[in-house]
Amino acid sequence: MKTGYRIKLLTILALILIVLTAIPSLAGEKTDTMEALKDALKADKKAYIEQYMQLTQSEGKEFWPYYNSYQFDLQKINDRFIKLIDDYAQNYNNLSDQDAVKMVNEYLIIERDQVKQKELYFRTLNKTLPAKKVARYLQLENKINAMVRFELAAKIPLVK
Repeated sequence: MKTGYRIKLLTILALILIVLTAIPSLAGEKTDTMEALKDALKADKKAYIEQYMQLTQSEGKEFWPYYNSYQFDLQKINDRFIKLIDDYAQNYNNLSDQDAVKMVNEYLIIERDQVKQKELYFRTLNKTLPAKKVARYLQLENKINAMVRFELAAKIPLVK
C-alpha cells in the first residue's frame, strides 16, 4: 500500500472512530462497529510504523512488546479524549461557562498525561534501541497524532 494512501486511510479510520463515538443515535450498534474500526486502525498504524522503523530482527524483538504496551496505555488516554469530545458534542448547544472550564481542565490533564506517558516509554525504549530509532518512532507517533488532531480541529466547531 502506498504511503500517502496509508496515511489517508489511517486518518479516515481515526476520524470515523471518533465521529461514531460522538453520535448518540448509534449507541446500540456502537460497540461492534467501534471495535472493528479500532482493530483496523491498529493494524494499519502498526504496518505504517513497521515500514518506517526499519528494525533489525533483534531490535524488533525489543521494540514490538514495547509498542504494544505503549499503544495499550495510549488507548486509555485516547478513550478519555474521545469521551471529552463526546461530552462537548452532547453539550455544544447548551455549554455553560462552568462546563467550558471543566472541559478545558480535563483537556489539559489529558495532554499532561500524554506527555508523561511519552516521557516514560521513550526513556525506557532509549535503553534498548539506538537513539535515532527512538527519535524516529517519536516522529512517527507525532505525525500520526498531528494528522488526527488537524482533522479533528477542522471538524469540531468553536465554542459558542
